[in-house]
Amino acid sequence: MKYMKLEDRLLQAVTYLICFLAACITAYPLIYIFSMSISRPEAVVANSVTLLPKGFSLQAYELVFRSKDIWLSYWNTVVYAVGGTAVSVLLTMLAAYPLSRRHFFLRRPLSLFFSISMFFTGTLVPMYLLINRLGLYNTRMAIILPTGAAAYYIIMARTFLSTIPDSLYESAKIDGAGEFTILWRIFVPLSKPIMAVLILYYAVQQWNSYFNAMVYLPDKNLQPLQLYLMKVLINNESATSGGVGGAVSMSMISLQLKYVVIVVALIPILCVYPFLQKYFTKGMMIGAVKE
Repeated sequence: MKYMKLEDRLLQAVTYLICFLAACITAYPLIYIFSMSISRPEAVVANSVTLLPKGFSLQAYELVFRSKDIWLSYWNTVVYAVGGTAVSVLLTMLAAYPLSRRHFFLRRPLSLFFSISMFFTGTLVPMYLLINRLGLYNTRMAIILPTGAAAYYIIMARTFLSTIPDSLYESAKIDGAGEFTILWRIFVPLSKPIMAVLILYYAVQQWNSYFNAMVYLPDKNLQPLQLYLMKVLINNESATSGGVGGAVSMSMISLQLKYVVIVVALIPILCVYPFLQKYFTKGMMIGAVKE
C-alpha cells in the first residue's frame, strides 16, 4: 500500500467529511418528505415527525391514486417531459453542430448572439402576446416550444462537439457525406455523454415547470402535475385554516396529501438519474482538463 503523507490524509478526511455532510443535507429533505407521507395523519398535524415516520398510514396515498385529476396531470407532465426533452435536445444539437465547426463563417456572430440571449430575455407580456399570435395559447405546444432550446446548453454542447477530432469530419467529407449525414452518423453516436446531460437537464426542467402552464393553459385537462401540486397546497391552506370541527380527520389527511404528491412527482426523476449518472458526470467535466 502506498504511503500517504499526513497532509494528504487530513485532506482526504476533510474531503470525505464534506461529502458526507453534503449527502446528509441532500438526503434529509427526501427522507423527511417520505416519512411524512406514510406517517399517521395525527403525527403529521402535530408536526412530530423529524426523520423516521411515526406510525404507518397509506390513507393519503389511497386518496391520491383514486383521483382522476392527478393521473391526468401526471400523463400531461409525461407528455411535456418526453416531447419537450426530445424537441429541446434535437434543436440544441442542430444549433451546436455548426457552431462547433471552425470553417462556419457565422460561428462567431451566432455564438455572440446566443451568449447575449443568456442575459436578456423576453418578459411575460411580450411572450404571452407572441404565444397568442402564433395560435399556441391553450395548447400543448405552448409548453414545449417556448423552452425549445437554452443558450447555456447550446454552448455546452458546442464545447463537447468541438472536442471531436476534425479528421473524422474531413474523412467523411472526402467520402461524400453531407452535413446532416456527418451529424447523425458520426457526431451523434459520439455525443452520448453530452446528450445524457441535456436529456437530464431538459427533462427535470420540463418536469418541474408550472409557471408557463399557469399562464398559457387555462384548460384543466392540459395542466401538468406541478400545477396540480400547487393547487393541492393552496387547498390545504384553505382547508386547514377554516377551523371546521366536523372535518378534522379529512383536514389531517389533506395536510398529508402535499407530501404524497411530492413523493409521486419525484419518483420518475429519482428512477431515471442512476441510469444517466455515468454519462452525466462525464458530460459535466467537458473542458475541465486540457492536454
